[in-house]
Amino acid sequence: MTAPQFPAPTAEFDGLAALVTGGASGIGLATARLLAGRGARVAVLDRVTADDDGAGLYPVLADVTDDTAVRAAVAEAGRALGRLDIVVNNAGIGAAGTVEDNDDAEWHRVLDVNVLGIVRTTRAALPL
Repeated sequence: MTAPQFPAPTAEFDGLAALVTGGASGIGLATARLLAGRGARVAVLDRVTADDDGAGLYPVLADVTDDTAVRAAVAEAGRALGRLDIVVNNAGIGAAGTVEDNDDAEWHRVLDVNVLGIVRTTRAALPL
């Protein structure tokens, strides 16, 4: 069995400015690194600072459950990058346990991050 062939990275995002929420780790960090590796200038919005391994990521600290903090962080990212062309709403959480195990407060927390976090970030980014 031969290894799959993947196309060589290109600079298809050259000159574009991107914001990745939840970009300090996991899929968000991998996405931010990929965008940067393909030419984008990338800001990472998260509750903690990302270890960018020299990828040139611009960190902006905010929790997507805090509208004021999100608006300030998105505005800062826009100033730092000159504009925003791409928003990756990656921040998200899961609930541990079953539907019956978790109370309404836990489900409100999940919805606040996974749904309203997208709304807050997108609303702040649209003018940019």
